[in-house]
Amino acid sequence: MTTAPSTETAEATAPGDAQRVLVAGSVLPFADLRPIDLLAAVEVVLERSEALLTAIEEGTAPADRLMVSLEGAHDDIERVFHIGQQYQSTCDSPGWRAAWAEAQPKLTRFLSRWGQSRAVYDALLALQATTDGPAERGRLLDGLVLDMRLSGVGLDGADRERFSQLSTELAMLGTKFAQTSLDARKSWTRLVTDPTIIDGMPLNWRRLAASAARADGHDDATPEDGPWRVSLDHPIAGPVLAHARNRALREEVRRLWLRVGADAPHDNTPTLIDILERRQEQARLLGFGSYIELSMARKMVDGRHEVDALIDQVVDAARAAGRIELDSLTARAAEDGAPEAAELAVWDERFWSERLREERVGLSDDDLRPYFAFDPVLSGLFALVERLFGVRFEARPDLQVWHPDARAYAMVDVDGGGDAAYLYVDAYARPETKRSGAWMMPLVGRSRALGQDGRARLPAAAICCNQSPPVDDTPSLMSFRQVTTLFHEMGHALHHLLSRADDCRQAGVAGVEWDAVELPSMFLECWVYHRPTLATLARHHQTGEPLPEDVIDRLLAARAHMGATSLLAQAAYTRLDFAVHDALDDYAPEQVHGLALSALASARVLPPLPEDRMLCSFGHLFAGGYAAGYYSYMWAGVLARDAFAAFTDLAGDPEAEAALGRRWRDEVLAPGGSVHPMTLFKRFRGRGPGVGPMLAWYGVDAQPAEA
Repeated sequence: MTTAPSTETAEATAPGDAQRVLVAGSVLPFADLRPIDLLAAVEVVLERSEALLTAIEEGTAPADRLMVSLEGAHDDIERVFHIGQQYQSTCDSPGWRAAWAEAQPKLTRFLSRWGQSRAVYDALLALQATTDGPAERGRLLDGLVLDMRLSGVGLDGADRERFSQLSTELAMLGTKFAQTSLDARKSWTRLVTDPTIIDGMPLNWRRLAASAARADGHDDATPEDGPWRVSLDHPIAGPVLAHARNRALREEVRRLWLRVGADAPHDNTPTLIDILERRQEQARLLGFGSYIELSMARKMVDGRHEVDALIDQVVDAARAAGRIELDSLTARAAEDGAPEAAELAVWDERFWSERLREERVGLSDDDLRPYFAFDPVLSGLFALVERLFGVRFEARPDLQVWHPDARAYAMVDVDGGGDAAYLYVDAYARPETKRSGAWMMPLVGRSRALGQDGRARLPAAAICCNQSPPVDDTPSLMSFRQVTTLFHEMGHALHHLLSRADDCRQAGVAGVEWDAVELPSMFLECWVYHRPTLATLARHHQTGEPLPEDVIDRLLAARAHMGATSLLAQAAYTRLDFAVHDALDDYAPEQVHGLALSALASARVLPPLPEDRMLCSFGHLFAGGYAAGYYSYMWAGVLARDAFAAFTDLAGDPEAEAALGRRWRDEVLAPGGSVHPMTLFKRFRGRGPGVGPMLAWYGVDAQPAEA
C-alpha cells in the first residue's frame, strides 16, 4: 500500500498539481498529495466556480444543465474542503497548516458570495416552482433555497457585506480553535520513573507509555521498569483516570484535561468568545432571536421546545438513579478504605466506576483487551456488515494512503460485480500529528451526473480513530469502548458508502438533517452488545480462545453500568450548548464560563469543578458541526435504540435479521438525504420513535423519578 511521502520531502517539491486533488474518479492519489497541490486545486475550483457564477448572473448559463453545473461546483468545493480537513486532522504539519490557513478563507469568502447571489437564488426559485421531477429533486431544491436564505441572500448593502465577513472569520476561528486545542494537548507531558505512581495501570498502557518515553529519547524504557511518559493524549490520559490507584496522578491529569485550551500560551477563551459573538450577530442579521433558532432551521426536530422536553424527561427519569450510582461508587471506595469515600471528586468517578464494572464483569479492562485485537475485531465488523447488508470489504494494498497506519478497502456486493465504494481505515493514535477523537470523513460522494462511461461515480470515505497502536510484538489491543467507537464510525461510513442517491448533495450524510446524522452510527454500535456478534469479536490474540460465555453474560449485563450517569452527562452537555448559544447580554469570559458551569451542574449529580474550562477544548461546538445541536447525539440515540429493538424482537433468527438488515440498508441508509429522516424512520419502523428503548438501554425506568 503506497503512503504519503514525508512532509519535508513533499513540501520541497513544486509546482502544485491541482488534478491530484481533483482527480475525476473515486480513488485519490494520497501518496502524491502535497500542501501545494491543495492550494493549486483551490485556485482551479475558484476559477471554475467564479465562471459558473458569472454565467448565472449574466443569464448565459444553460437552464437545462443548471442543476448538473451546480452539483459540479458543489463537488469541487467539498473535495478541497475534505482533503484539507483530512490532512489537517491526520498529518498535521507546518506545511499543511499554512496551506489550509491560505485556502480556507478564500473558499469561505467565495461560498459567502455564492450563498448571497440573487441570480442563483432566483434560478433555484424558478426551478422550484416549475419542477415536475421526483420528490427527491424537490427536497433538494427546498434545501438549497433554505441554505441560501440562511447564507444571507435576502440581505442588502452593509448587512450583506458584514454577513460575508462573519462567515469568513468564523471558518478561520474554528480552525484556530482546533489547532490551539491540539497544541495545548501536546504541550504537557510528565516522565514517571517511580513505578508506585503508576500502580494499577494496565500492561497495554505501560507498553504505550514506555514507547512514548523511548520516542522522547529514553532508549532503555520498558513496560515493566519504565520510565513512562504521561500525556494528555486520550489513549494515555483516559486509562489514567480509569485505572491509576495514585489519586494525585488522577487529579493532576483530570485538572489539566479540563483546562486544555484554557491557559496561556494556548488559550482558546478569546477564540470561543469571538465565535459565539459572531454566530449571534449572524443570527440577528437573518432575523432570528438567537443562534439556537438559526441552528434549528435545518434540523429534524420541531424546534427547541422539543429538545428541551426530551432533555427534561431524561433528567427527571435519570436523576434519582444517578444519585444511587454515585452512592455505589462512594460505598465501593469505602470498602477499600480510600480517603475519597468522604467526598468523591471528578477525578475519582471513573476510577471507582471501573472497579465496580470489573467486579460485575469479572474481568478488568486489561483482562479484556487481549480478546479484542484490532484485526480480528475489524474482520468481525466486516462479517456483520456482510451478513446484514450484503456487501463485503476487500483489502486493496494497491490503493494509496496518507500514512502507513492507514489501510484501503474496496466494498463489493456479495451478489457479484466490481468495486462499489472505497473505505480507508486509520485507527491508531499519533499524538504529534493527529487530532484526538474519532471521526468519519466523506472523501468522495456518489453522483450519477459526475460519473464516467454512463456509470455513477462511486463513493469513498475514511474512518479515523485514536486507539493504542501496536507496540513491539504486541498488536493493537482495544478497550471495549474502542470497539464500540469503531462500530460507531463504521455506521457513519456505511451511511455514506451504501447510498444510492444520484446527486452528491444528497448522497450519504449529505443533505441529512444534522440531528439525524448520528442515527446510522448509533444503530451499528448497538451490535457490539449483540451476543452472536460479540462472540465473533472476542478471541484471545495469542491462543485464539473465545471469551468465556459467562464473561459475555456479565459483559452484556454491564451494558447499563452507570447508565443514568452517562445519560445525565449527555443532557448536561446539551444544556451547556444551549446556554452559551442563547442571546446573551454579555459575552465576557466569566459570563460564558459561568453559564457553562451552571448548565453542567443542572444535570450532573457530581458537580463540576469551579475551575472547569472544558468549553475551551469542546471541539464539537467550536470546531465541528454541533453548535446549538449537541442534543443530536441523544435525539439520534432515541431513534437508534428504537430501531435496534426491531432486531432484538426477532429473538436471534439469523435469516430474519439479514432480511431486516437489507430493509435498513434500502429504506434508511440508501436514500441518504433525499428523503426526510422521520419519513425513513416511520417507513422502517411503521410508527414514530419512542424514548422507552433508549432509557431501557441505559437501565433507567421510563417513569420520571422523584427529584
